[in-house]
Amino acid sequence: MDRPFKVTQATLDVMEALLVSGEDVHGYAIAQAARKPTGSVYPILARLESAGWLESNWETGEQTSGVPRKRFYRLTPNGTAGVREVLLERRGALPSRPAQANPLHRPGWGIA
Repeated sequence: MDRPFKVTQATLDVMEALLVSGEDVHGYAIAQAARKPTGSVYPILARLESAGWLESNWETGEQTSGVPRKRFYRLTPNGTAGVREVLLERRGALPSRPAQANPLHRPGWGIA
């Protein structure tokens, strides 16, 4: 498959985190799940979004003074298919979803 972006180990880690989440997830939570610094993760998210593999939305609702709005990310249907293909090709398996509550989900992080 010809990809419009470079697939590094960090990209694979971010892809796994996104695939496991299955929902809108905050960029910082993706960085934590991928165990990568945000300075590496946000450019990866931007490349995935430019390729049409991700959609993002800004947090809506009342803002707390001095607290920046959060941005949430979700794989598109094409992105989900592409991520699955890349992970199978490069890592030989798909990540399994945790049996307990999703570690990327944080109460109040949903889009209002």
